[in-house]
Amino acid sequence: MKGKGNVIISWIILITFAFSALFPVYLLILNSFKTRSEIFSDPFRFPKDFSFSNYIKAWGYADLGCGLLNSFILGSLSAVFTTLIAGIAAYALARRARGSSYTITFLMFCNTLPFFIVLIPLYVWFYRLGLTNLIGVIIISVGTGLPFSILLLRSFLLAIPKEIEEAALIDGANKWQIFWRIILPLARSGFLTVGLLTFLGGWNSFTLPLTFLTNPDQQTAIIKIYNLTGQYTSPWGQIFAAIVIVSLPTIVLFLAFQRYFIQGLIGGAFKY
Repeated sequence: MKGKGNVIISWIILITFAFSALFPVYLLILNSFKTRSEIFSDPFRFPKDFSFSNYIKAWGYADLGCGLLNSFILGSLSAVFTTLIAGIAAYALARRARGSSYTITFLMFCNTLPFFIVLIPLYVWFYRLGLTNLIGVIIISVGTGLPFSILLLRSFLLAIPKEIEEAALIDGANKWQIFWRIILPLARSGFLTVGLLTFLGGWNSFTLPLTFLTNPDQQTAIIKIYNLTGQYTSPWGQIFAAIVIVSLPTIVLFLAFQRYFIQGLIGGAFKY
């Protein structure tokens, strides 16, 4: 009976957490189909007519097509470069390259620094270099994502036996061939986890695009939604609809790679 009681308590806790996480999403989707008066009169009630007018207006007024394209460019390029650079660096650290212990300490220190303390110096520097654009945001996204990504990938590579590499060296493979043909496939879940996290970070990034992207044609979808808000009033139905549109690609991406993502988080416990 004691074990059954623990199971019931566990299910109650899980259901409570699931409800607290999903209820705001339910309200978001529900109110995206409502008019402004219906939202403020009773946000919990179903709308009288499920209309897609908010979605149509949000797509046109916010220029979400351009914003989604810029978000995809930011997220995908950041993921590619971060994963590539972090993979090479993590491989070197996992095989105890010279100065690896000092490098690991430095990377851990970088993870503790709040990004906002370097935001203004970065803006001044990038402004002088003429990089207050999408390219500059990609460079900063890669740089800020590398410390965590390197440490995460290193933990995966530490679990790969060195004997596999030694056997490949005996067969005549060089270091690059070992990395691309052996290490990369064996640590696939780790690389996919880093890529997915980096992509989601770039897709959902707000502070960087808001600070560096002054050209409307280069602004991401998050900033396009932010531009819908007014000083005294805001079209909340359109804002909710725009948030739903921007959230859909990330949900589809997570569902497609959730198996590798969960494996990556479980297998990525740091080993020092």
